Amino acid sequence: MRPNAQPVVGQAVSRVDGRLKVTGQARYAAEFPFDGLVHAVALNSSIAAGTIRDIDTRAAERLPGVLAVITHRNAPRMPAQERQTPQNRLTRAVPVLQDSQIHHHGQFIGIVVAETIEQARHAARLVAVSYDARQPAVVFDDHIENAYAPPVVNAGIKTDSAHGNADAGLAASAMRVDAVYDTPIEHHHPMESHSTIAVWDGDHVTVHHSLQMVMEAVPTIAATFEIPRENVRVHSPFVGGGFGSKIQTRDNAVLAILAARIVRRPVKLMLTRQQMFMNVGLRQHNRQQIRLGADADGRLRAVVHETMTHTSMTEEFVEQTGVMARMMYATPNSRVTHRVFRLNVQTPKWTRAPGEAPASFALESAIDELAAAMKLDPIALRLRNDTPMDADTGLPFSSRSLAEALRLGAERFGWHQRKAEPRATKRGHWLIGHGVAASSRGAPFRGASARVSITRRSRVDVRALVEMAATDIGTGSYTIVAQAAADALGLPLDRVEVRLGDSALPRTPGSGGSWGAATFTAAAQAACRQAMDELQARSTLRFVRRPTVAELMQAAGVNAHSASVDMPGPDPAKATHSHYTFGANFCEVWVDEDLGIVKIPRFTAAIAAGRILNPKTARSQIVGGIVWGLGNALMEESVLETRDGSFITRTLADYHVPVSLDIGDIDVVFVPETDPRVNPMGAKGIGEIGVISVAAAVANAVYNATGRRVRSLPLTPDKVLAGATG
Repeated sequence: MRPNAQPVVGQAVSRVDGRLKVTGQARYAAEFPFDGLVHAVALNSSIAAGTIRDIDTRAAERLPGVLAVITHRNAPRMPAQERQTPQNRLTRAVPVLQDSQIHHHGQFIGIVVAETIEQARHAARLVAVSYDARQPAVVFDDHIENAYAPPVVNAGIKTDSAHGNADAGLAASAMRVDAVYDTPIEHHHPMESHSTIAVWDGDHVTVHHSLQMVMEAVPTIAATFEIPRENVRVHSPFVGGGFGSKIQTRDNAVLAILAARIVRRPVKLMLTRQQMFMNVGLRQHNRQQIRLGADADGRLRAVVHETMTHTSMTEEFVEQTGVMARMMYATPNSRVTHRVFRLNVQTPKWTRAPGEAPASFALESAIDELAAAMKLDPIALRLRNDTPMDADTGLPFSSRSLAEALRLGAERFGWHQRKAEPRATKRGHWLIGHGVAASSRGAPFRGASARVSITRRSRVDVRALVEMAATDIGTGSYTIVAQAAADALGLPLDRVEVRLGDSALPRTPGSGGSWGAATFTAAAQAACRQAMDELQARSTLRFVRRPTVAELMQAAGVNAHSASVDMPGPDPAKATHSHYTFGANFCEVWVDEDLGIVKIPRFTAAIAAGRILNPKTARSQIVGGIVWGLGNALMEESVLETRDGSFITRTLADYHVPVSLDIGDIDVVFVPETDPRVNPMGAKGIGEIGVISVAAAVANAVYNATGRRVRSLPLTPDKVLAGATG
């Protein structure tokens, strides 16, 4: 066996876990069998504000098979929840059923446990609840006057920032844009329901949990149930999507763990699709005012981005919508602010590309408006304001191939055929337009641990097992980790096994924030190289070429060897560069002139993401992001009933997401980019860049087709017909 002539990293490899999934062998959280497993159904409030006056569980408790009905009246006391900070946001206690207060519609108010799911559902319907209800605060415009500046926004990012004098820059500008953009409440909708199986053994608990981050769940569960962290084990080997909704251990998991402790049996709790509208987070409504000022040549003199949004009555979560305005384009003057007020809604949470997804719709629409007002090509305007420096940090970008993405995407899309004048292209009753928007997303890298165990079965049969607590949420983590290990060890890909999603494995951050691919593969590669170095040290031979792990094991006289690494993350205080992924999106729309219906026959994305570890899975990620973005652009919106605070759209029949027939041709191209500074792999995250600025590209294309500017998502036919002209 010789070292791989062709590196596996960088090859379009099919998913190594694909066969397990299509044959049903991959077990998701709700699919683990246990003797004595019982079933739970969560109870939800039917009001959004007030208190529970009475809760009568007697009829439910009398049903055959019912083991427990747990409410605030009989639930054990739990530690109070600490005020959220950037440091404890994932690890603090999550107390449930502690009082009679109701803060949002659908809030968990109890849990029923029974021998069968049918018995649990029947019993849940028999629980009678009466309330002292108050009028909920759910109308966005009615509560803006209560807005305040939060201490920080998501990820510990500063709330406000200013460079230069934005007001003076605007006043001195030859051309100005001042517009307000709205993005609605949206929900995540992963294919897999939020599911938990909890099993207690004395004061030790094992939790099979549909979760993006298993290590972070351990301190949360330990704090909530007041047990040592070493008594908690969390399994999440396969996750059917999360999009941010499964980052945090939430109330539903705590309910299942609580119920299992009380009934002393393994308990399974699966949320229904309707319950997932109520309790697992959402993207909040963001209202963004963008003001741009430019000189006569189109160079930006000022950028102002002011965001107004809402949080819940119990916690504070504010998307970092100002991040793009701070770093996307060159300008001597800028101001970014975030303001938030409280509503009787569930706490917003991370949603794919938090901050940049809504921000890009506003900023990139405003850039397009400026280009139209100045009669400049929108690509030329963006290129004119390109910059090698991150104005927010004062650091240079480690790489910034935005210009290359714009040029390459324009060439593939055929941008030169676009007609700049709105309403210039028509076929029958269809108006045809073309739009562009740029995108950016931070490319973080985090510390991680990994372990590799190598076994030599014969001279030519050597196998490796790579273990870490990372997760695969459908993004291909198993595959790229195996690729990295295969290259480092000189093994064929099918001789590498990867084990993920278990908190008992070496500590690794979970999937989220676009750090997973680079972080997981770097840790795996480091562990494998450590093993190779240790074997080399034990060998009496010196090789004239790079040996394989099989040759090293034979030379060292061993049949088994393992090595571990604990790879530290970068120190932000020592940063010398700013790390970002960039992209450019191009969209063609056909708009029915009479009905306002928007169709998207083709879409092109050019992505500059450093080293592409696996073009096949990478393209899949970008395509998925584009589909998500097209849903945001055209149809996705969670609508609140103002009288009782419930969501009118609480099923997938009401809350529309794209299906195959909604999606046209999608062309994805990766811009060649080398960035040795970003991380040891030279790779940047792509899990979120695909969704960013998709909606802006669609809206800009709709303007080019119709001459109407729509500044509120989604771009439904009524808005398209009524959009602002000019």
